[in-house]
Amino acid sequence: HGGKDPGAIGRTGLKEKNVVLDIALKLKKMLQPKGIQVIMTRTDNTFIPLRKRAQIANDYKADFFISIHANSARHRGVDGFEVYYLSEAIDDNARAVAAAENEALKFEDNSEALLTNTSAAIVWDIINTENRLESMELADALCSAVEDRQLLKNRGVKSANFHVLRGTRMPAVLVEVGFLSNSGEESRLANKNYRYRIAETLASGEIGR
Repeated sequence: HGGKDPGAIGRTGLKEKNVVLDIALKLKKMLQPKGIQVIMTRTDNTFIPLRKRAQIANDYKADFFISIHANSARHRGVDGFEVYYLSEAIDDNARAVAAAENEALKFEDNSEALLTNTSAAIVWDIINTENRLESMELADALCSAVEDRQLLKNRGVKSANFHVLRGTRMPAVLVEVGFLSNSGEESRLANKNYRYRIAETLASGEIGR
């Protein structure tokens, strides 16, 4: 998200693109003193195409890729934190989340698939299979950090087919830090101190992995 793509929008007008950028910038500041080099796909209100985000991670030969998001659901009572790794969606909720996050494709000038030929698709599938276990382990570590800190409800580790994760050549996860469609979580996510605590939770999950 970013720029022309606002992402999810809460009832008070809080935009996902602003929430997640702030959390990502805070997370970077927490990880760097630990000796972890952090490469951002964006540092301001700029739209970066989905496949470009994977390309950035690949170009820097990153050890892992984390995409931070804020969720939305038709049922306004749904809340909590969840982490996804790339695979086929196993339930309707996962398919709905993937569809929402993949909506960013409509903002791209060229929304063709990341992989357009059979041989490239086969190579990518092999790479993704090799990284899947580590992606699941990273997702589990982040969810465990949420459990330990009891900051918000832990909805667990799930799988879905996210375009932003396709094409990455390293373990990769997509984090949903809450639901902007839930009035309580929207209110909390609007608070910079709460966003700081979320960044702290993500940092503890990664450092402790």
